[in-house]
Amino acid sequence: MVLEDEFVRHKDLYYADGSVVLLAAHAGKTHAFRVHKSVLASHSKVFADMFVLPSTAENETYDGIDSVQMPDDAKDLEDLLRALYYPGNPLAATKYKGILLLSQKYFVRVLQKLLRARFRADWPSTLPEWDRLMEHYASLSASIIPQHDAASQFIDNRMLEPASAIRLAREANIPEILPAAFYMLSTISPFMDFDTLRSPNPPPLTDSQGNVLLWQPGERSARWGLLTPDDWLCLARGRHCMTDFAQTFEAQESQCMCDSQNCIQLDNKRKLLKGPPQDFLRVLKEIGSQKTLQQYPCYNSLQALASRSLETRSVLWENLGYYFGLPEVVDDQNDGDSDDIALVESEFIDG
Repeated sequence: MVLEDEFVRHKDLYYADGSVVLLAAHAGKTHAFRVHKSVLASHSKVFADMFVLPSTAENETYDGIDSVQMPDDAKDLEDLLRALYYPGNPLAATKYKGILLLSQKYFVRVLQKLLRARFRADWPSTLPEWDRLMEHYASLSASIIPQHDAASQFIDNRMLEPASAIRLAREANIPEILPAAFYMLSTISPFMDFDTLRSPNPPPLTDSQGNVLLWQPGERSARWGLLTPDDWLCLARGRHCMTDFAQTFEAQESQCMCDSQNCIQLDNKRKLLKGPPQDFLRVLKEIGSQKTLQQYPCYNSLQALASRSLETRSVLWENLGYYFGLPEVVDDQNDGDSDDIALVESEFIDG
């Protein structure tokens, strides 16, 4: 028998009529979840098989019923149990990894399908979807008020974090989101670390020459420490390929009637090479959207450049996977996954 004083009972996931207590550790403490074998077994064959095993006198008990010592982190287990007991509740993006990996481990197939569908839906798979997401982020950045407390100025608390998404996509085999995630990461300075900036006393930020870098409210950051050597190689390859892409764009012949070194068209072409980290998709969109008066000598050249910028932008998006050296995504129609979130949620909630 386990001594009850040794554990922390969960305030919500401890049901008086529960038939089993799951014990899991987190931060030096063991947490107790009193739940129902029937609920877990209905979603997971692993749990069903676990509970079919005959009870013996040597089995541990807690609070008068069977207890099972789980090898998982208590926080991840809590998230999994919440998802099973409250399937209609939305899941925060930060919860994906623990729940998804546990749902795979315990073969909670419908929950796994739901999480994968939600995760894929978070990340743009087309250029119009990317543009809508960036417009939303631009509105968030514009809403920052300098006199707010420091925490509220970390605008990327409300944005997708690419490094953690890459880590989850690699571990859970969801390669569809990798091109957009790597591209987003390529636009963020590697000196702006998500966790370092949020520490109580962040150390001074300096670049490779020792110059002090000042973080500005609204500036993006990333969890750079989550990247593996292979991830860094993909990122470096992608940045190199996109720089070559930008140089080719600038070098393409497009003579302007003004024949001036201060030509607006020439200045626009050079915007792509104004220093990393550069958001090439954003710059190409700006060039493609720029308007000028018809009487300007540069008018015809600017019109041609705008058209070429938008075409080039589509080519860039379609080739992100190639530039970053990512595996080709094959849509397996027989993998059981569905992109219809509403359909999968209905399947999960209905049991």
